[in-house]
Amino acid sequence: MSPSWDLHVSNVLADGDGHRVAHDWFPGRLPSNVILGRDVYIDTTYGFTTFASEQQPGLVLGDATGAYDRASFVVGPRGRVTVGAYTVLNGIYIVCQERVEIGSHALLAWGAVITDSWCAGDVPGAATIEARRAVLRAAAAHPDRQLPALDVPRPVTIGDNVWVGFDAVIMPGVTLGRGCVVASKCVVTEDVPPYAVIAGSPPRIVRMLEADDTPAARQAAFARYGRA
Repeated sequence: MSPSWDLHVSNVLADGDGHRVAHDWFPGRLPSNVILGRDVYIDTTYGFTTFASEQQPGLVLGDATGAYDRASFVVGPRGRVTVGAYTVLNGIYIVCQERVEIGSHALLAWGAVITDSWCAGDVPGAATIEARRAVLRAAAAHPDRQLPALDVPRPVTIGDNVWVGFDAVIMPGVTLGRGCVVASKCVVTEDVPPYAVIAGSPPRIVRMLEADDTPAARQAAFARYGRA
């Protein structure tokens, strides 16, 4: 029998002006287009000061997901971020101009950056001095000082049960397959296959893991370790 957990640990409170975070040191509120699942925990609204998505929804946090240690959401007007259930976002930076998808049961360590846009030297004209000046002028003229992307955003997809080590950078267009592990400090520019462990600079596959997170294996673990 699967366990029935009743966490009730969410610190996000609804009031007349929307949602706020209990005991938040920063006097902010969650944007109205942020959709929260059950028992979501958010450390502070400070991480949403750069959230400018105009999408509905602009951010979805799944059940029992946690955004800790000032996890920051740098999301442009067209950006949309979705995060699955039971995922830990611990002091990370999500930079999104179009789409970033993170699965369930993922662990992302402090200092990690997930970005769907970059100042790419291989994009014609994107890294020129003139292009950079134009972007800075546009940001200076914007009332919220939003910095436009220099290149065309490329969506990032992170699968279920993925681990991303501290200070790793997941670059635009990358897909991290289910159950893979990205070692600390890796700069990932290519897709990572499911259950691969990558490390080094440039990253390479150092090991392949057993696919032990199948539905049958999960049921067996719940039966053995879960609370009824």
